[in-house]
Amino acid sequence: MIELGLVEDNYILRNNYEEFFNNEPQFKLVFSVSEVKTLQSLSFTLQPQIILLDLLLPSGNSMTYIHKIKQFFPSSSVIVLSSVIDERISQAVIQNGADGYLLKTSSLQYIKDALLKISEGGIPLSPLIVNHLLYSKNRQTFASVYPNLTKREIELVDLLKTGMSNKMAALSLNVTFFTVNQHLKNIYTKLQINSKNELIALAMKFEV
Repeated sequence: MIELGLVEDNYILRNNYEEFFNNEPQFKLVFSVSEVKTLQSLSFTLQPQIILLDLLLPSGNSMTYIHKIKQFFPSSSVIVLSSVIDERISQAVIQNGADGYLLKTSSLQYIKDALLKISEGGIPLSPLIVNHLLYSKNRQTFASVYPNLTKREIELVDLLKTGMSNKMAALSLNVTFFTVNQHLKNIYTKLQINSKNELIALAMKFEV
């Protein structure tokens, strides 16, 4: 069962999410709040696997709080949930450390399915957000900017940036899940990064 936290100031939307996830046996909603400022006190007793974070809150743009939230909840994936459809915002959300970006216009079923993919190494992104991230790439190729990566490592990056999970990438490359994880460790070391989220944000800037 996936423990889920929710930060949403819109009362009607928050109730809709609460009702939906409380009726999903694969999820357990452990908190539902309207503001980021209440999270620190919750972090002493709760550490959900996923936190759904509304982008625009009364206190401001919650994008600026992502790193702080991750300090409170180091084991949680922070997924931004917003109605904002803007290329620059999409890029900034990922660059600021979010583990995914889902649009509120998505169906609750789509949001649920996207969250379930996290356990397989997938990155929850609405299709429009994927387009925004891909659109921002420049003419340089990822391979030319990082020539220390092997051909197989480049192939893996190309698959993962589409949102493919580690397990699906292993099947596509005809290698084991363990091998994919080893490739990722090597890539992180070579690029001096620490997470798949950082890798995807970096890869989206270039043609692979």
